[in-house]
Amino acid sequence: RQLPKLIDGPLKGYPRVFSLAWAFVAHTDGRFEPQMLCRFVRAYQRIQPLTIGELWAVAITLRVVLVENLRRLAEDIGNYQAARQEADVLADRLLGVGGREAEPADAVFGHFEGPLPTAFTVQMVQRLREQDPRIMPALLWLDERLAAHGTTADEIVREEQQRQGAANVTIRNIITSLRLMSAMDWRELFESVSPVDAM
Repeated sequence: RQLPKLIDGPLKGYPRVFSLAWAFVAHTDGRFEPQMLCRFVRAYQRIQPLTIGELWAVAITLRVVLVENLRRLAEDIGNYQAARQEADVLADRLLGVGGREAEPADAVFGHFEGPLPTAFTVQMVQRLREQDPRIMPALLWLDERLAAHGTTADEIVREEQQRQGAANVTIRNIITSLRLMSAMDWRELFESVSPVDAM
């Protein structure tokens, strides 16, 4: 019963079939199964029947939503890599890598305000743990920042690992789904969910 409300919510102004495809991908984590899609479309149509044109648009709209989800995940991976690189640069300064003098934590972290990016924090924790005791002020600074936001280094590392695992599953689901969809007979699916055909 909540699905049609998407039209008046975050997806207002988009075609109804886009709302349906977006909700299907969100609920299945990008995993496509024809029977599940049929059940989903039938459940939607118990509240708001779709036109013949909208039913035919389900296939292409589903592909668009999957590709958009893949684009978003790729952007997240790019941001993650950039944050890790920034953490590596600062960790090198703290550790005095490359024959340079090690810098104090205040000088290295002085420009940070607000919560630290998760990927940055995880990389920094991994680089600084089990280092020379002179690095301890940097770890202390990091622990204090995390505590101020109600978390710890161990929690944030665990959350990041879970997030990466979930992203990997979603990417695999999307790629597999796009392959399955290209081999599917959409006429059969259309006929099985069309109220007109049923009548």
